[in-house]
Amino acid sequence: MIYNELGSSGLKVSALSFGSMRWANEEDCSEIIHRGMDRGMNYVDTSTGYIGGKSQVWVANAIRHRRGEILFSSKSFWATSQTADKAYARLVETLETLGLDYFDLYQIWGIGSVRMVKDATKKGGTLEGLRKAEGEGLIRRGIGFTFHGPPKAFRAAVDTGEFVSATVSYNLSNREEQEQIAYAAERGVGVILMNPLAGGPLAKPSDRRLDFLRREGTGPVYGALRFLLANKNVATSLIGLATPDQVDEDLRALESPEELTEEFRQTLIRRMDDKKFTKAKVCTGCGYCRDCPQGFDPTRFMELVRDHAMYAATGEKRADWLERHYAAVGTSLAAELGKCTECGQCQEKCPQKLPIAEEIRRAKEVLR
Repeated sequence: MIYNELGSSGLKVSALSFGSMRWANEEDCSEIIHRGMDRGMNYVDTSTGYIGGKSQVWVANAIRHRRGEILFSSKSFWATSQTADKAYARLVETLETLGLDYFDLYQIWGIGSVRMVKDATKKGGTLEGLRKAEGEGLIRRGIGFTFHGPPKAFRAAVDTGEFVSATVSYNLSNREEQEQIAYAAERGVGVILMNPLAGGPLAKPSDRRLDFLRREGTGPVYGALRFLLANKNVATSLIGLATPDQVDEDLRALESPEELTEEFRQTLIRRMDDKKFTKAKVCTGCGYCRDCPQGFDPTRFMELVRDHAMYAATGEKRADWLERHYAAVGTSLAAELGKCTECGQCQEKCPQKLPIAEEIRRAKEVLR
């Protein structure tokens, strides 16, 4: 395992660590975590909302008897933790639910504007409640933030000097946060990456454009992760392991660390850009938008919009692509879109700030 300093926190974290949105069930979660820990993985990122709240319960059960071997991080929705009292109560309630005594790190979830930074760090705000918990030993190794927003908001959060870590979306196909990552690292804030495989597209074994990321016996995930490992400003990357076998497959990316140079990283960037793989923000399949009051599934729709942009190499029209893929699972695109009232709730929840309502309107118009 490769270990990196988490900024100036004094912590050393495994270069690849556990994301926790992809567990299929508790049994797989436990087996994946133990296999990864046996291989040296020592950081897991959870939240109150993943997998309907079950994710962090499964993780807590898995690590209970190996608690000292892993750094356990969690967070809660900004909407439920905007005051010191609410943030503190939410954290205490979560620990009681998990049957654990403490978190190693705790994060303010979803910094998206300078106003949110100011609200979170003001007297009586979220940070004050988390500092109280930290003073009582309920948070032992520091407070961080996760980020979806403009660069000025990211830098405002870093410049407060209050945070030991910043969790941000970054991968070979979407390098939008490159400058922010360097900015945080230079100021002693440990950088944690989410969406390292762009929500799945960089791990597609069927995409021949990604052959340059493979090594014998591997899929493109091998090179996609090595690209991240070569960035010296990154402390760890959260990988969404869905099956126990993926632990061994993904950890192959750690081999031959002497090759993980800046020259290697720049070579992969050039080759990726030559492939004209989309650089835009795309749906990562997080599922935050899935709870539609009308029963429409925006996540599935936006994943297919993404896949059309990435894989419809034959030039098939988006409407035809969507109809064909909905039909493949016995569903009518027109019927599904007909459920949507364009209320905008899904778009408000999207951490990538994708124009979901606009994409739905476009699809409806074409069908008409």
